[in-house]
Amino acid sequence: MGQNEKLSVKAFSALACCATIVLLAGCKSAGTGSEGKGGTPSPASSASAGVGRAAPSDTKQKLQGCTKLLLDSLEKPTAPYHLSYKAQENINLKYPRDAAAKPEVGPVELEADISPDQINLTSVRGKQKTEHKAAKTDQLAWSMANLELIGPVTSTALMLAFGQMVAQPAGSGTAGGVSADKYEFDTATATGSTKAGLDIARGMITNLQSTKGTVWLEKSTGKLVKFDIDSTPAELECWSAWQEHYEGEVTPKQP
Repeated sequence: MGQNEKLSVKAFSALACCATIVLLAGCKSAGTGSEGKGGTPSPASSASAGVGRAAPSDTKQKLQGCTKLLLDSLEKPTAPYHLSYKAQENINLKYPRDAAAKPEVGPVELEADISPDQINLTSVRGKQKTEHKAAKTDQLAWSMANLELIGPVTSTALMLAFGQMVAQPAGSGTAGGVSADKYEFDTATATGSTKAGLDIARGMITNLQSTKGTVWLEKSTGKLVKFDIDSTPAELECWSAWQEHYEGEVTPKQP
């Protein structure tokens, strides 16, 4: 991994960590309302709150770590696999850095075959198509290919930093060709101190207003193997919202 890529990963990791800290701090400091003292749901409220109740602690931990595990497998793959990613998201790279720029929703796709020694990928952003074929022995090419891979995973990880606050187990099955646990979340259902934590994080960290989706984590490793997420960002100045959609799957390949 090249130096610029390492910095990108570190910057994202710090942002995701900051989001989680702010969310948890908001939950602890908010008023009790229908929840118990210290932001802990009372048995009665937990039984009746449905998907809006706070996520179990083990579920939060799993969703906090699943994208980090996937990022690690991008940097240092130990077995061959295929990564597929399709989204409708902001494709205007000037937004929000340029005050005059506006968000533009368009297609973003990535198909990549990844192994310990080789990365072959094709990515599409709007009308721009990029291809990378990189051997591990070529550090520059390997870093450039990894940079293309990191974007989809990091954007997904930030949404999960919010979704994990209300995520609930939803069974298990097969996803990405492996046994996986399924989780569902919808931040619009958050109530009490959980909602307060989300509101604080929105004001301090991101323009993400809500996120709703389903993710599958590999049972044996906890790695993110499949996701289907809708999100609602909003313009920072006028808070005019738009809709985005993200889906992806990681599938093992035969050596």
